[in-house]
Amino acid sequence: MTSFSVVTVVYNDVSHILETISSVVNQSYQHIEYILIDGGSTDGTKELILQYLQTNAKITHSSIQEHKTYLEATHLHSSTLTFKFLSQKDQGIYDAMNKGIALASKEWINFMNCGDKFYNSEVLEKISKEKIEDFDVVYGDSFTFFQEQDFYVYKQAPGTPKNLYRLFQGFCHQSFFFERRLYRENYYNTNYQFASDYEYISKLFRTHCHFKHIAFPISIFYTGGLSDRNAFKSLREAYSVALNYFPEKRIKILIFYFYAVAKKIIKLKTPSIVLKKIIPFILKKKGGGGNL
Repeated sequence: MTSFSVVTVVYNDVSHILETISSVVNQSYQHIEYILIDGGSTDGTKELILQYLQTNAKITHSSIQEHKTYLEATHLHSSTLTFKFLSQKDQGIYDAMNKGIALASKEWINFMNCGDKFYNSEVLEKISKEKIEDFDVVYGDSFTFFQEQDFYVYKQAPGTPKNLYRLFQGFCHQSFFFERRLYRENYYNTNYQFASDYEYISKLFRTHCHFKHIAFPISIFYTGGLSDRNAFKSLREAYSVALNYFPEKRIKILIFYFYAVAKKIIKLKTPSIVLKKIIPFILKKKGGGGNL
């Protein structure tokens, strides 16, 4: 039977953590190990997670130290929905994600970080019914939600990852599932601050792992996260990754890089009130946009 380890990494995001938790625990398919990694939050996030677990799950293991809290639990209404919660300071998002990998024990791993969520409650059930046993990586489509404009766009992922060199354009990491055995061999490279997920997927593609695209939405990705707040640094890292893994595409990579930089500059220089009118118009022209 297909089983999933879903990992949520969070640091000081008390406003959104319960929404992400709900999108996982309310999946109709309940063979889930839900791993929550908190980076030592000081805004009440840690306490809110603990409150949720104490209210909705039976604690089966507990270890509370001065700088580290670790719990294991089973949901009160589903014996196949289990939790692992670790709260401990980390060295950045990819260090936290690696801690989640180390705790994962199920067949497939997905990262649904705080602020994002599954598209609906049927996502894992749909994936469990797909013939995915002969693949290493499974990925699907996504919605991107523009928070300031209160608008979303449907992003259909490419049917093949052969165009990964386009600085990850069209892909969404929250819509990926990886066989756990892949992570036994390679964790995320913590030398990157923003593009280690892109580097990891590029590495898997270059080592001839088998990818399967599933043509339905997996996740809703909210703009305004770490990469958006550090847009130019993130692009530079992605550019470096692309040159490293796709050197034969260096001219095209350079073109895509300058195109992406230009888009970021336009977005930064354009007044927000104008963007609120322009972005919905452009997205409607492309199709797939609307109000959530």
